[in-house]
Amino acid sequence: MVLPFCLAFLICVLFPLKTVCTEDKTNEEENIVPLLQDFRVKVSPGFINITWNCNITESMKQYKYVVLLQKGHYEDINVFMCSFVYEVHAKIDFEMHKGVSVQLVIRNKTSGKTQRRDKEEIYMPEGKNNSAAENFACVIYNVSIMNCSWTVGKEAPEDTQYSLVLRQNTNVECQDYRKDSFGRQVGCILKRPNISFKAEVYVVVLGLSNQTSIQFFDKVYDDPIQDVILDPPRNITLTYNSDELEIKWQKPETYEDMPENSFCYNIIINGNVKKDICGSKENVYKTSEYHPNERVTVAMRVKWDQKYSDYSAWSAWSKPITGGNSPPLTSHDILIVLGVVTAIILIVLIFLCYRFRIWMRLFPQIPKPSMKLFEQVEQKEKSVPKEPEIEIISLKKDEELICSYITEMPEKLKT
Repeated sequence: MVLPFCLAFLICVLFPLKTVCTEDKTNEEENIVPLLQDFRVKVSPGFINITWNCNITESMKQYKYVVLLQKGHYEDINVFMCSFVYEVHAKIDFEMHKGVSVQLVIRNKTSGKTQRRDKEEIYMPEGKNNSAAENFACVIYNVSIMNCSWTVGKEAPEDTQYSLVLRQNTNVECQDYRKDSFGRQVGCILKRPNISFKAEVYVVVLGLSNQTSIQFFDKVYDDPIQDVILDPPRNITLTYNSDELEIKWQKPETYEDMPENSFCYNIIINGNVKKDICGSKENVYKTSEYHPNERVTVAMRVKWDQKYSDYSAWSAWSKPITGGNSPPLTSHDILIVLGVVTAIILIVLIFLCYRFRIWMRLFPQIPKPSMKLFEQVEQKEKSVPKEPEIEIISLKKDEELICSYITEMPEKLKT
């Protein structure tokens, strides 16, 4: 009985020791896994630059080094290159201006098992915090015009100037900016940009200031065509075939050719909205609700079919199109038309008479005598000297006239 008891005691004592030794050996192996020295990450628009010390040892050749970016993006790196550049690709699903998480993972080349994981770090782009463009949004009109807008960062200096770049196969820089009252660029219009709206587009808004470095803003549009606001349908025509009103139209013009059944249409006739027409390949709508002699007014709008885009906004309404035959005028309608025409003619005549004073020319007023004429005559009379009066003396019979003195007669009286 003593021997089995001793064996059991030895097993209980030795087994934990073996486990502890195994764990210590594993930890020792993990501790000797070589890390990359001076591991640095720089986040720039569209790129993640990783560098490390090039002092590569022989033990590093036994391991595989992998960079784990956020959202599960694994990228193998060659330790002998001393640097790695990650370029934003089509399916990246995070915004780099908010910071990028980077973690170094070391695996055994033979077994493929992960030997060690470095601590995960968040790396922010260079520049002053809250200086990047904010409230960024882009709208695409008819797959031909891309209109983007943003606001100035809260902590951006007054001299901050922004610029926009689209990245796809090539870089497309904005040439037509909108500016605020301080002259800062806060919007961009790109007309028929040299990019495909069926492929992913990477948009970057860069900032520049003389006072400090400005952070960038970036955004990835995975499927830009889903954000397109369409123009109304084109070439709408109205015709009557027997008792049916037939409405025909053409799909809106798009930058890239789309199938006829890519759209949904909405028709309004004389103010009555009809049901949506989706997936039509003929672009025709017929109705017998209206008589051929009835005037009808039609307007249409369009949106994407759900099979091609999740964007559910309608376009603007098209210009109203009027069709149908007008019914004959009644005597009451004729009297109303004559009355309106007569009133318009009278108003026009009155206006012309007032404008060109025709009435004054036809019936001129008789001018009143001017009082200045009488005043001039009176002044003239006062200015002429009076002739001396000659006193005529009458003599009685048998009386003699004796002259006491002789006055010379004026020359005027002599004549």
